[in-house]
Amino acid sequence: MAGIYIHIPFCRKACTYCDFHFTTNLSRVQDLVDAICVEIDIQKEYLDRSELSSIYFGGGTPSLLSESQLNQVLERLHANHSLNPNAEITLEANPDDLSSEKLKTLHSLGVNRLSIGIQSLNDNLLKWMNRSHNRQQALASISEARSIGIENISVDLIFGTNFQDRDLATELE
Repeated sequence: MAGIYIHIPFCRKACTYCDFHFTTNLSRVQDLVDAICVEIDIQKEYLDRSELSSIYFGGGTPSLLSESQLNQVLERLHANHSLNPNAEITLEANPDDLSSEKLKTLHSLGVNRLSIGIQSLNDNLLKWMNRSHNRQQALASISEARSIGIENISVDLIFGTNFQDRDLATELE
């Protein structure tokens, strides 16, 4: 079983909790996409022609990629690797990026699993984290994804901030 992870280190803004490598300078996104495609060509023999069962776009915020950028990478992967018909194609996303149109586009490109960075359903905690979405947008992103056919969804939730305790009694009010 072979899989490929593609890191997209771009974010619209910095979240207070994040220690991952990223940049909020979006001016070089296309340059990175082009470099990823070159790397796919260079490394095409690395997996010894194994069939791909998983493609995972992580980050950063891969949901920042445009339809054409995501398609460019997927086309290059298809040109260099065989893909299992039941392969899982995952995209990490922020709830505020997941409009109905964006979800339909992702689904049409073959994305069949979302990992949604909800982090919290507490609006005050989300503000402290410097997140761009609120509770309502987070819940709506899940419902909308399911309504267009993406059923395989995971969510990231953070527990243990300075404003929480084990009983959740002191979570930001």
